[in-house]
Amino acid sequence: MRTPTTIETRILNELFIRAELAYDAKSLLVESMDDGRMGSLMIGINHSERSFGSACAEFELIDDDGKSVLFSLYLDKAGAPYELDAFKSDFSETILLQNNS
Repeated sequence: MRTPTTIETRILNELFIRAELAYDAKSLLVESMDDGRMGSLMIGINHSERSFGSACAEFELIDDDGKSVLFSLYLDKAGAPYELDAFKSDFSETILLQNNS
């Protein structure tokens, strides 16, 4: 587990604002998911013991390669941040996350 990078923090904080949730992304622990480096994250400890509850916010950015990336925030059943999902329709690596730009 690690703290989010600068760009991950900015994305998570934007999602928290959109979802009207009072979290500071810098205080969270995250773990990268095996998603072909698109950028999805498991959020919080004991992730495997928690379960998906709902999607609560999303937004889209244009990656450094000109392709769209959809970021979605999922909560667990208790309403705590559970996952940040990053999705590119061609399943390629999200460059802006790798460069931390």
